[in-house]
Amino acid sequence: MASQCSYTSFKKNPHTKETIASHQERIDRLTDELEKKKTELEITQEFYEERLENLNDALFAVDNNGIFTYLNSAVESLTGYTKKDVLGTPFTDYVHPEDLPELMEEIRKTINGAKEPYMFRVIKKSRDIGYIHTSSRPIIKDSEVVGINGLMVDIEKLKQVESNLKEERNIAQKYLDVVAVIILVIDREGNITLINRKGSDILGFKEHDILSKNWFDIYSPEYSRKEEIENYRKVMDKKLEIPEHFESSIQIADKGIRTFQWHNILLKDENGNIKGLLTSGEDITERKKAEKTLIMAKMIAENADRTKREFISTISHELRTPLNHIIGYSELLHEDENNSLSKEQKRYAGVITESGNLLHKMVNSMISLCRIEKGTLEIEKRELSLFAMICEIESFMMPIAKKKDIVLNFTISTSTREMWADEDKFRTVLYNLIHNAIKFTPSGGTVDVKVHSPDIEILKISITDNGIGISGEELSKLFKPFCQADPSLNRKFNGTGLGLYLSKELVEMMGGKIQVESEPGKGSTFSFTVPVTP
Repeated sequence: MASQCSYTSFKKNPHTKETIASHQERIDRLTDELEKKKTELEITQEFYEERLENLNDALFAVDNNGIFTYLNSAVESLTGYTKKDVLGTPFTDYVHPEDLPELMEEIRKTINGAKEPYMFRVIKKSRDIGYIHTSSRPIIKDSEVVGINGLMVDIEKLKQVESNLKEERNIAQKYLDVVAVIILVIDREGNITLINRKGSDILGFKEHDILSKNWFDIYSPEYSRKEEIENYRKVMDKKLEIPEHFESSIQIADKGIRTFQWHNILLKDENGNIKGLLTSGEDITERKKAEKTLIMAKMIAENADRTKREFISTISHELRTPLNHIIGYSELLHEDENNSLSKEQKRYAGVITESGNLLHKMVNSMISLCRIEKGTLEIEKRELSLFAMICEIESFMMPIAKKKDIVLNFTISTSTREMWADEDKFRTVLYNLIHNAIKFTPSGGTVDVKVHSPDIEILKISITDNGIGISGEELSKLFKPFCQADPSLNRKFNGTGLGLYLSKELVEMMGGKIQVESEPGKGSTFSFTVPVTP
């Protein structure tokens, strides 16, 4: 009865109905909000799942047993396996066996709080090898680690680039190793950062032992080390310029002090700051010793040459006076105005005169040689008659040619009548070349002297014989002092070997040139040119 009364009163109470309606309205509103939140969450989840699925890199999660509990679709591009293939399987099934111990150690470090990335190889579904870079973090629930999750990145292309760079570096290192000089790089502090094999061999260290060592501490001689370090610091700070090439001494164990020639390039960073030095070095110790030896030998030779010239000059001048006496008195005897000599005695006097004249000519040649080598012989040009000079030479040489039964011909085909020249030296050259042609032409031969003008300012004289001729190898010896084309000729033909040398020097001093053409057994042609103008 009581409950019926309560229910009746509840039905009859309008305020109670309003309260129920209000609660219902609130419940409906909360339901709508929950549905809306649910929809928003579903949209957000769908949004993020879509983004995660479209990532190029693989997201993963594994539990404490190493079983994959989550993967996005990118795992297929990394391994060839689908998500369905991999989920619920242990990650160890896909890791290269050789990398597994190190990977397990890296996972242990991750669980203990380390945040270092690590790399390993995977075996793809195709059985090819892939290279993975991974960053991971522990999954913590209720203060306990229940697994790890992270990101896997395919670095196969990077590994390929790394491999290519390594290959190129190896090739570059081979280039460095094949050269026969030291290739060296030192940093700002003087520490060695690169060296080639030749450098290691020369400096007495293995490459791995010498790297990072300080160049100046090891190789600078003690007497210059402090100064070299100070200068190097100035170079690094741009307070001193380093030359591209310089020489320095270095101390090498078991080899002592050696001299090296260096070729240098400063190394700079992208901001233009000097970060070190690239240099190549060559051991020139023996070359420097050889240079010193050559310099010493040159000094000795020059002293000997100077002594020789002084000796020849002194002796030649001292010989002139007695020679003049010998020649003068032998000529008086040969003339025999009183007819007091027998025919044989007169012949002896003639031999003395001829020998004296020959010796006098030799002495004059040696004096001229000394004056040429000293640089004291001067050219004194003056105007002279070409025809008078040629006639004088012809008159002087004809008897010598006839004595050997040699035909001597002179041909003048030039309009030049007067010329400017040093008369004595011009006469000496003509005499030497014609006399040489007669001397080396056998009896019954011919010597032709031709005078002509290639142009109005030049006179050319050619002396051609049909004598013994000269080989190509012997031609190079002709114009050297005290030398004839063949040493055996010194025994067959008299002379000092100075005639051609003096002729060449005198012609060039007068502004001309001398040349020779010859063939063994067919004769020779000596020709020279001289300017005819003042």
